[in-house]
Amino acid sequence: MAETQESETVELEDGDEPKRNWRRELEDRAKTAETKASELETQLAGLQRAEAFRSAGIDPNDSRQSYFVKGYDGEIESDAIRAAAVEAGFISGESGGGTVPDNVVALPGTGDAVTLHQELAAQQRIADAGVAPPVQAPDLNAQIGATQNEAELKALMRSQGYEFDVQG
Repeated sequence: MAETQESETVELEDGDEPKRNWRRELEDRAKTAETKASELETQLAGLQRAEAFRSAGIDPNDSRQSYFVKGYDGEIESDAIRAAAVEAGFISGESGGGTVPDNVVALPGTGDAVTLHQELAAQQRIADAGVAPPVQAPDLNAQIGATQNEAELKALMRSQGYEFDVQG
């Protein structure tokens, strides 16, 4: 029946500082590890949820579809999410793939999604606009020959940058 009592004497280290209780140190480490683990579990659950929505064809950058993501409270499986989104009218049920196509990209700064084919066509239109032949002015001699009177001739020549300083 001898009870064990902890010694109330404090052991000192080399620098006359008291030794920290090793049990308390381990408890602090365990609390820190538990806190980090719970934070990481929460973060992992959020990432898994976001990936499930993406694989169901929901674009989290689309403001309209983000309301569905915030309000969805069902199973976190892409098939169930897709069925609920189609039923609610947030996405169409046409594409049977169940995943976001690989050729869909978000436009920088807008969050709008376009296919690579659409983006390529837009870039091609821009390139084609720069390749067009230069605009050539009509033949000046032909225009001069088409004038009917002196006033038309003077107006034509002024429009071409010619000035007449005839006094007479």
